Amino acid sequence: MKRRVALAATAVLLVGAGILVGRMLSTAPVNVRAYALGRLYAVQAHLDEAPGAYVFLAGDSHAELQAPAQRPCGLELVNGGVSGATAPVYADLVATLRFPVRPRAAVLTIGTNDILSKNDPRDPAAAARYEAAATRIIRQLTATTDRLVVTALPPIGRELDGRLDPLAVGDYSERLKALCTRLGCRFADPFAAIRDGTTGFAKPGAMRDGLHLSAYRPALAALAPALCSAGTP
Repeated sequence: MKRRVALAATAVLLVGAGILVGRMLSTAPVNVRAYALGRLYAVQAHLDEAPGAYVFLAGDSHAELQAPAQRPCGLELVNGGVSGATAPVYADLVATLRFPVRPRAAVLTIGTNDILSKNDPRDPAAAARYEAAATRIIRQLTATTDRLVVTALPPIGRELDGRLDPLAVGDYSERLKALCTRLGCRFADPFAAIRDGTTGFAKPGAMRDGLHLSAYRPALAALAPALCSAGTP
């Protein structure tokens, strides 16, 4: 039974990892909410069996692609990432999850799917929608854990200039930072080492396909000071 669940979870992850790429490249479109139904079934199963202390990962594919074998702060990892999710979509999804055991900490990475150039993400109305959805997610997660770390948006590859808005990377990151100041979460930038200055782009070789990082473990490791240190947010 455990083997079947593991195989099913692996298949879901492989499908999900391709969602964002497919959307950006205008190949076979995938309904993110439909994918999330299957994905969240697995997430809830893991939450129902979570130990007394664990770290919950929330957000889009940048969360989902983190290897489950990692042990941030020496704790088990429960991955609640949903590839392709925008902030409004994830706000709806995370509200459906049950947390029988409160996570010791949580990490949220959300926003890459919200900065499509065609949606004019730096338009005040679009930015306000993103900020409102991010607020919903943060409030939901801060009610679930005493330590929530919200990350800056990862940079993007230069090959996606025109498809995504690189300037929105910094804009939306600053909005998240301000939200954490107001709502009581911690803000961190685990992607600082791969940024090409303040351009919104990544350094050469840092991205796998322009959207996803070549290596995710270093990003989670970089969160240790914010995630594992003692003290209040």
